[in-house]
Parts: sequence; C-alpha cells; structure tokens
Amino acid sequence: MENALIIVAIIAYLAFLQWLRHQRRMAIHKERLAALEKGVPLPPVEQEVRRSGINVQRILLLAGLTWISLGVGAFVVLSAMLLFPSRLTEEIPKGLQWIGVAPVGIGISHLVVYLVGKNKENANGD
Repeated sequence: MENALIIVAIIAYLAFLQWLRHQRRMAIHKERLAALEKGVPLPPVEQEVRRSGINVQRILLLAGLTWISLGVGAFVVLSAMLLFPSRLTEEIPKGLQWIGVAPVGIGISHLVVYLVGKNKENANGD
C-alpha cells in the first residue's frame, strides 16, 4: 500500500509541474497577444525556448565523460585484481577486465553526439 501511495504522489507531483509549465506558457502567450495589440516589438520565441529548455549538449558531455571514467576505472581495477591475485580474487576469470571497454564505447558515442550537435549549432549560428 505504501508503494502505491508513493507512486501516486510522484505522478501527482509530475502532473503539477506540467500544469505549472502550461500556466507559464499561457501567461507568456497572453503577454505576447497584448504586446501585438499595442504594437510593441516581440522578442523571438527561440530565445524563450532556449532559456526554459534543458541544455542537452551539457548533459551529453557530462554523460560521455562519466561513462568513459567508469569504463576506464573498471578496466584498471579489474586489471589490477587479475595482475595481483589474492585468495579472494583467484576465481575471477581471466580477461574480465575487458568488460570496461563497453562503458568507454558508450561514453565515446555520447561525446560524438555532443560534438555533432555542437557543430550543428555553430553552423546554424553563423
């Protein structure tokens, strides 16, 4: 029962956040309509969207660097455990350290998407 209550509370919270976002957009819309009626110049909508939007490029950069760090860390730790075996680590299969290559690949793919997106922004901004 507690789990259901927590899930309902989370859904209600998210719905409230969406309602607040909608109310904000409606207020901006009303302000823009009033400015149009008065003949006041309007700021571009793209600037408003950029201000309120999440910076995806920064998230991609952070995620890429995090994945690469995790992969390199896993590779180094497992390599050390296999290079200097102890009584506790002697049952670890040889070659397990290569599992760290997968997170590094994920991180590199995040960085590639980050760089492509950054190049697109620079090309559109020029």
